[in-house]
Amino acid sequence: MLALVVRQSVRHPWTVLTAALLLLLIGGLALRSAAYDVFPDFVPPQATIQTEAPGYVPEQVEALVTRPLETVVNGANGVESVRSESIQGLSVITVTFKEGSDPYRARQVVAEALGDAAARLPAGVGTPQLTPLTSSTMDLLKIGFTSQRISPLALRDLVQWTVRPRLLAVPGVARANVFGGAQRRIEIRVRPADLIARNLSISDLSSAIQASAAVRGGGFADTPNQRILVQPDNGAVTAKSLAQSVLTPTNGGSLRLGDVADVVDAPAPQFGDALIMGKPGVLLALSSQYGANTLYTTLAVEKTLQDMRPALAAQGVTLYPALHRPANFIETALAGIRHDLLIGGLLIAFVLIAFMRSLRVALIAFLSIPLSLLAAILVLDHFGQTINTMTLGGLAVALGVVIDDAIVDIENIARRLRLAPPDMPRSAVVEAASVEVRAPVVYATYVLLLTMAPILLLTGLHGAFFRPLALAFALAVTASLLVAVSVTPALAYLLLRNVTHRDEPRFIARLKVGHERLVRRLCAHPRPIALVAALTGIVGSLLFLSLGNELLPAFRERHYVVQVIGPTGASMDWMRRTGARISHDLLALPQVATVEQQMGRAEAGEDTFLPNHSEFHVRLKPVNGAGEEAAQTGIRAVLARYPGIQTEVLTFLGDRIGESLSGETAAVVISIYGADLDTLDRVAAQISRVVGQTPGAADVQVKAPAGTPVLRIRLDHDRMALHGITATDAYDAIEIAFQGHVVAQTSDANRTVDIALALPPSLRQDPEGIGAMLVRAADGTATRLSDIATIREEEGRSTIVHDGGQRRQVVTVNPTRSDISGFVRDASARIAAQILLPPGVYVEYAGAAEGQAAASHQLLLNVAFAAIAMVALLSLTFGGARPAGLILSGAPFALAGGVVAVLLTGGTLSLGALVGFVTLFGIAARNAILLLSHTDHLVETEGAPWSLDTVLRATRERVTPILMTALVTALGLAPLAIDSGQAGREIQGPMAVVILGGLISSTVMSLLLLPVLILRWRHAQR
Repeated sequence: MLALVVRQSVRHPWTVLTAALLLLLIGGLALRSAAYDVFPDFVPPQATIQTEAPGYVPEQVEALVTRPLETVVNGANGVESVRSESIQGLSVITVTFKEGSDPYRARQVVAEALGDAAARLPAGVGTPQLTPLTSSTMDLLKIGFTSQRISPLALRDLVQWTVRPRLLAVPGVARANVFGGAQRRIEIRVRPADLIARNLSISDLSSAIQASAAVRGGGFADTPNQRILVQPDNGAVTAKSLAQSVLTPTNGGSLRLGDVADVVDAPAPQFGDALIMGKPGVLLALSSQYGANTLYTTLAVEKTLQDMRPALAAQGVTLYPALHRPANFIETALAGIRHDLLIGGLLIAFVLIAFMRSLRVALIAFLSIPLSLLAAILVLDHFGQTINTMTLGGLAVALGVVIDDAIVDIENIARRLRLAPPDMPRSAVVEAASVEVRAPVVYATYVLLLTMAPILLLTGLHGAFFRPLALAFALAVTASLLVAVSVTPALAYLLLRNVTHRDEPRFIARLKVGHERLVRRLCAHPRPIALVAALTGIVGSLLFLSLGNELLPAFRERHYVVQVIGPTGASMDWMRRTGARISHDLLALPQVATVEQQMGRAEAGEDTFLPNHSEFHVRLKPVNGAGEEAAQTGIRAVLARYPGIQTEVLTFLGDRIGESLSGETAAVVISIYGADLDTLDRVAAQISRVVGQTPGAADVQVKAPAGTPVLRIRLDHDRMALHGITATDAYDAIEIAFQGHVVAQTSDANRTVDIALALPPSLRQDPEGIGAMLVRAADGTATRLSDIATIREEEGRSTIVHDGGQRRQVVTVNPTRSDISGFVRDASARIAAQILLPPGVYVEYAGAAEGQAAASHQLLLNVAFAAIAMVALLSLTFGGARPAGLILSGAPFALAGGVVAVLLTGGTLSLGALVGFVTLFGIAARNAILLLSHTDHLVETEGAPWSLDTVLRATRERVTPILMTALVTALGLAPLAIDSGQAGREIQGPMAVVILGGLISSTVMSLLLLPVLILRWRHAQR
């Protein structure tokens, strides 16, 4: 089949050339219009359910809201896991579906399961809400607003009701959460003495407020000629108009709301706040839609912001448009990959010209690079894949590989043209030369594709990351094979048919003479050579097993997420004061550009923090890798100056990846399961102490420590009956005294404002004086709360966490050691030796170390199956297990070279480096296939005898393509390896380092030792 393609390509070269030019044009257009993102979607299909339960403490939320919802969700089809968190006033349930599930279908399943459960929730609990479907990276842009001219109320109104709707209208924006400022509500601040004097109840005020805020329709009136719509309108509901609302008519007129209460615009109770550059402000956090183009959406949002900037400046608002901008990482990664591709391409072109001494020959071979890469991009784009750092990394790694087939083809064509008789038709020479190397080129490509199979078959988070890389690499390599059997021979015929071919360069001729002399000597010692190969494999394997492990390296985003948790029960005011000081100290670091702090939570936000939990986003100035490490050290030093807080420092992508692995942001997560919360707290405290003593431990935290102050008010029903007070009377009084009771809402244009009953600030009770609060009975008498209830201060919990329906306590750690797996081994050994777990309590480890172990195990299993398939393919192709063993004999040298490269660059084996080893074995086998198949060709096709001279001739004729393919692959990868660890190359860099190291050692094996093994064992009977 492929031989037919070669012949038709040579006979119709202009048709092939036209198709190639069309591919270049269409691929270039696709590259411009493709969707760009930071990473492929690595979060499995999820649905998050948030249910507001105002006033409920965590124990009430767990029992009355979370458990009923968990029960129905756990039984839904396709559910993989269910995690939940019950905090004050909020239940959050995260449902993860099985890999491969349709995210839209998954959300529909959850929505259907919630239908009946929602109706059975207690009165006053909100309807369960599914949060919007977002991309894996979630964050799109964080925008800050500050002003010294307008009030926090006005600033919040401006952002929430003017800026937010315009940005939500930008295609690709899924959510816009607002932190900070002061959310406006109309408060009816009741004067209790006036209420009692006029014998009015809270329900009287509620009825009057609801009547004043009500909107009614008037219908229509028909005349003989037209229909007139009737619109009753009592005007805008404002604090002033509500104060004039009539409560009851009196002899002297009417009693109005303003006679018994002060009606004012006031800030609502805060669940969250924000500091922008250490100053009070409003933070707008945008999230991207699932499948959205992060780069284009960011640019569209920034254009909208730019249009709004003059209006904001006119009102005295200062705009910080990029407190967190993930698109920066995309742009940096794209620029870095483009740089690597350019430098690698130039180096490859230099090698081609130096070896072939012909610009035409070099051009024919070089053209396979853009054709192969653009063909891969076209396929990826057609199937809806984003162009992200992983797909680009796969193409960058493939840069030096995709040209190998063309090099083998064009080198053989050029050599045959140089040796062909003058009267022989050029088309016949090109056709025969191309067909001659067709088989080894195809077999080598098949082997390379088989080495990609283990990566393509990976599942979970590691599969989501590396499948696009492997797919891009495999598509490019497949395209390169098609180019080598079609475009390369067609162009060779067009450009080389009338050219006088020069002899090969003198340095290559001298190299071949010296190489042949050395191989001839080595051929006298086949058994020691085989022993060296075996020992190399053993030593390489032992060194490989001794390497440290990490799942993914730290990403060079120039952006850090700093979690700061204050003392249990700390107030929002305490967090503001502490946050302002921390922000000031962080901004003093020379590497820091901007700092924003978000405290607590926003309504329907992804982070459901308590008031004592805040998150700083620290954006760095343009710095290199050393600058980022210095910044991280400086950030940790700043946080160390603040006792009494727990901290965690991560990159944003590290934060998201960790959360995807275990539900927590930390690199190492230790989960303690059991039924009794006190027991879980005690064990968690012991584990955190032991883990903190393990070398390399940092950011050790207990997720939900006990100790939150709680004021327990236990109503006494007997005493309530004596005073004629109902539970509703008491609950209303307590709610109004502290958070206010929302009785109605008013809408004005595009905004909605709550109307709440509350006490004046001077009368709002502090916890110590709550017993003196008056509760009014139905007959108008007032009784102190302490007379009908027992009031006691206790310690409670801020958070109750479930996983799979079981209560869970969590200890998190961010090791400073790169060998995270080694840290987990040390920590687990210490825990097992020093802590005796109570009955019914057990511990599980999750996070990066477990992810690395699972990924490594799955990858090795996949490699074993691929190796069996590879041996079977080679055995069938070359006639037995003996030649298959010879082809794979370079694997020990490839392994050893890769291990040495890892040791020289830090000694830590990331998943990217593991993928590099898998890829390396396919590249190493290619050279062995070229040499062995050419030896067979000389014997079986050209009739040469099986002898030392024949093997030396085959080696001499394949030195140039083997050296060229090794050099172009190495030089194509060199920029990526040199820039390993820089932004956008954190995963691909270690891959390139491994492939580069193994390529050097395996090439030496192919050129020096493999001929010896072929001579001795290819045909053992001779």
